[in-house]
Amino acid sequence: MPRSRFVLSTCLVSVLALVSLGAREAGAIQIVPSIGISQTPDGENRTMMAVALRNGFLPRTQMEFQAGYRTEEMELAGESFEMKTVPLTLSLWASPIPLLYAGAGVGAYLQGIEYENNLYPASNEVQFGTHVGGGMHFSVAPMVGVDLQGRYVFMNKTSTEVPSGEIDPSFWSLSAGLAIGF
Repeated sequence: MPRSRFVLSTCLVSVLALVSLGAREAGAIQIVPSIGISQTPDGENRTMMAVALRNGFLPRTQMEFQAGYRTEEMELAGESFEMKTVPLTLSLWASPIPLLYAGAGVGAYLQGIEYENNLYPASNEVQFGTHVGGGMHFSVAPMVGVDLQGRYVFMNKTSTEVPSGEIDPSFWSLSAGLAIGF
């Protein structure tokens, strides 16, 4: 899939740019592993995991690359299926007040749908979306902080193998993580 290779290459270049920008400033790079909950309009609350790489590049501004994993069980026209999503996002966060931040970003969402009892063939696709969100970050030690974040992801509807068809893969998420600076 040339399109997915392009997305992955773009994400890798973004990560390398974040690292190189932060090399000039000690303690500017943070790794933020997190766990949280997420939900689509048609689904139930599910656990999600993510790891982010953040870098301050302007006063009170950070750029973030995040990779995550989430699964969700859904039902459409009496057919059950599981949607697995790997979000790869790039965000810009502004912090007008030192404790709080808000921003937006873009992402590629690698989605796989597996149907219960293998009634339909599994499907995989890459979708693109945007997100808005914000959070709170506070220090608990010189190079360690707690990060609480919420975001809403906007994506186009996805067709399924089920005859009646489409689901809305947009979702919201709330997460808590540990920001480790280096």
